[in-house]
Amino acid sequence: MKFIIDLLLEKRNVLALVTLAFSLFVAVGIGDTRMEATSKSLLSDSDPFKLEVEMAQEDFPPTTGVLFAFEADDIFALESLQAMDALTQRYSEVKSAIAVNSLLNRRFNDSDQKIYGRDYLIPELDGLTASDTAKVREIALNDEDIVKNSLSKTGDMALAQIRYKNAEDDQATRLEIARSVIALRDSLRSEFPSVDIYVLGGLMFELDGINARTKDNQVLLPLVLTIGILLLWFCLRSLPFSISLMAMAALSFTATMGTYGWLNIAFNQISTLGPLVVIVIAIADGIHVLSIYAQGLHKDMNKIDAMRESLRVNIQPITLATVTTAMGFLSLNYSSSPGIYGFGNIIAIGVVWAYIVTLAILPALVLLLPTNKVPKPLGIAGFIRAVIKLVTTRGNVLFWASAAIIVVTLGLLPLNKLDFDRFTFVDEDSDAHHVLTALSEKIGNDQALAYSIDSGEYYGITQPEFLQQVETLSIWLEAQPESSFVTSYTDYLRSRNKSDNDDDEAYDILPEDQLQIIDYLVGYQLVQEMEPSLQPIFNADYSAVRLVIATSNLSNKELLDFNDRIDDWIAENVQKKYKVLHGDNSILYVRLDRLITMELMYGFMLSFFFITITMIIGLQSWRYGLLSIMPNLFPATIVFGVWAVFVGELSPYILMLFSISIGLVVDDSVHILSKYISGKKDGMSPESASVYSLDRAGSAITITTLSLALGTFILVFSSTPYFQSVASLLTPIIIVAWALDLFFLPPLLIKFDNWMDRNKAAKTR
Repeated sequence: MKFIIDLLLEKRNVLALVTLAFSLFVAVGIGDTRMEATSKSLLSDSDPFKLEVEMAQEDFPPTTGVLFAFEADDIFALESLQAMDALTQRYSEVKSAIAVNSLLNRRFNDSDQKIYGRDYLIPELDGLTASDTAKVREIALNDEDIVKNSLSKTGDMALAQIRYKNAEDDQATRLEIARSVIALRDSLRSEFPSVDIYVLGGLMFELDGINARTKDNQVLLPLVLTIGILLLWFCLRSLPFSISLMAMAALSFTATMGTYGWLNIAFNQISTLGPLVVIVIAIADGIHVLSIYAQGLHKDMNKIDAMRESLRVNIQPITLATVTTAMGFLSLNYSSSPGIYGFGNIIAIGVVWAYIVTLAILPALVLLLPTNKVPKPLGIAGFIRAVIKLVTTRGNVLFWASAAIIVVTLGLLPLNKLDFDRFTFVDEDSDAHHVLTALSEKIGNDQALAYSIDSGEYYGITQPEFLQQVETLSIWLEAQPESSFVTSYTDYLRSRNKSDNDDDEAYDILPEDQLQIIDYLVGYQLVQEMEPSLQPIFNADYSAVRLVIATSNLSNKELLDFNDRIDDWIAENVQKKYKVLHGDNSILYVRLDRLITMELMYGFMLSFFFITITMIIGLQSWRYGLLSIMPNLFPATIVFGVWAVFVGELSPYILMLFSISIGLVVDDSVHILSKYISGKKDGMSPESASVYSLDRAGSAITITTLSLALGTFILVFSSTPYFQSVASLLTPIIIVAWALDLFFLPPLLIKFDNWMDRNKAAKTR
C-alpha cells in the first residue's frame, strides 16, 4: 500500500499527464457513437420463438407503415373527412410511401355497390351535405369489419395507414421517413385545427428515442453538472475543489462514451442512461479523496501529508467499491436482452474509468490548487456530529427500529406481482400513448397475436380440408374472452360466398368446391392489385395463410397465458401435417419480459454472492464481509416492500434495479466498514471504532449520497419514461441505503462485536 501511495504522489504529474492524454485520445471515439432504438436492441436472440417469427416473416414480411389517427366529436363531419382526404391526396409526401388506406378509399363489396350505387363508402366530398355524412356514418358504424379495424364504436375516431417501402433499412433512412411523417402530421394539424391528428409506428418510437437522448444530453447533463458543482461547493466549502471534481467526472463521462465509440457498440433506449450514472459514480469516488484531504488541511497538515493520509484511508475502500460496483452492473450480462446487458457494460466501463481518473489525475490537480485559505469544516460536519451522538446514546433503539422496518417490508415483498403493462414506458404526452390508449378503449385492438398456418404444399390454401382447419381455429379463437376479433383468409372466402349468393346468411360458410375457392383467390388478387395497402393474407406460393387475433387491455401475463392456451389448443386439434408458426414480435416481447425476469434474478444472486466474497477478501474478515450483506441488500427490499403496497407490479426493468442498487450502494458500506475495522485494529472498543468510522467516512458518504440521489432524481425530468421510472425507485433506495449505513450498521457492528467479545470472555473462564 505504501509503495502505491508513494508512486501516486511522487510520480503524480507524469501519471496525470499520461492518463489525461490517453483519456482524451479515447474520448475522440465519441464521434463514432451511435444510437439504435429499434426492437433489435431489446429482443433476445435466444428465444426459440424468434426463429419461428423469422420463418413466418419470410412468407409474410412485417408491414412497413405508420398509423394516422383522426379524432373529433364526429369523425364524419365534413372537416374531419376533408382532413382524411388531405392525407389520402398528400400521402406521397412521406418518403418512400407506396399506398394509403383510410375510410376515404374503403371499397364496398359487390352487393353494397348495387345497394348504394357507388364503389366507395364515402362519396366525393364536393357537395356533400350533413344528411349525406349522417348516412355514411350509419353505414360505417353498422359495418362490423370497419368498426373492428379502423373506426371507434362511437364514431369519434378513425384510423388511416400509410405504407412505405424503404430500399435501405438503415437508421438514417428510417429517421428521414419518420421526420417526413411528422412534417405531414404537423401540416395537417395546421390546416384542420378542429381535428386532432396523431401518428403511431415503429419509426416514430425510434425517432422519439433518438430525440429523447439528444434532449437529455442537452438538458440533463448540464443540469447534473451545475447542481453537482453547487452541491459540492456547499459541502466541501471550496469552489476550486468542486470544479476539480466535476472536471474529473466529465473526463470519466467522455472517456466512457469514447470507449463505446471505439468498440463500435451502439447505445440503445436503456444503455443511453449509463454515462449519466458514470458521472455520479465518479463524483462519489472523488468526494472520498477530497473530504479526507480537506479534513487534513483543517488539522494544519501540509498538502502532501493531507493527500497521503487521504490516499492511505481511501485506496482500499475505493478499490473495493469499484470492484463490487462493477460486479453489480456486470451481473446484467445474465440477461439476454441487449438493452439491459449493454446498460450494465457501459457503467462497468465507466466505473473503471472513474477509478483511474480519480487516483491518477485528481491528486495532482488538487495539489496544484492554492490553499491560501484553509477550507472550513465540511458543510455537513455538524449533521455528522449529531448522528454520532444519536448512535452513541440511542443505538439500541435505532437498531431495533431498523430491524422492525426490515422485517415488515420483507413480509410485504410477496405482495408484488411479476407482470408488466407496456404502456408504462410510453411517454404520456406522446402521440403513441394517446393512440394506444384510444385503441384500447375505443376500438379494442391495441395488441395482436399473429400466426402463420402452412399447408405444406403448393396451392395448399385452396384445399377445403386445410381451410376447414383454419376456420375451426378461427371460430375457437373468436369465442375466447381475450379476443376482440380474428381476421383470416377464411373470413374473405365466407364473405365472397355469401355475397355471390345474394347475401343469404345460409351461405356464410366456406365453399367446398376447390375451383370456386381458386376463383375467389384470383378475385382477391385483383382487389389487392388495385388496393396495395391491403395486408397480405396468404403467401406467394399459396401454401400458407396468416391469422391475426386482436386483443385489448391485456397485461403481459394475461397475454402469455392466452398464447399458451392457443398453443395447447393447436397441439391438440390441428393436424400435425399443418405447421403453425408465431408470426410477429408481440409474443417475443412478453416472453422476453418473463425470460429476463428469471435471468436477472439469477444474475443478481450470483453477483450478490461474488460481491460478498469480494467484501470478505477485501476487508480481510469473513465476519464483517457477511455483515456487509445487510446494508447492501435491505435498502432494495425495504423500497420494494413499500412498492408492493402502493403499486405491486414488478416488470423486469424494475427488477433490474436490484442489481443496479447493490452496485451503487455498496460504496458507502465499504467505507464505513473499512474505517471501523481500522479503528478496531488500532485497539479501539466497538463503540469508539463506530464513532471513528462515522467521523472519518460519515461526511463523505453523506455528500456522495446527496450527489447520487440528486443525480438519479434529476432523471425524473427525463424525456424517457423508462428513466423516470428508474429515478422514482432508485433515488429512495440510495437514501435508504445511506440511512442504514449511518443508523443501522454502526449499532449492528457494536452489538455483534460486543456479543463476540462476551463469547470469547466466557470461553476463557
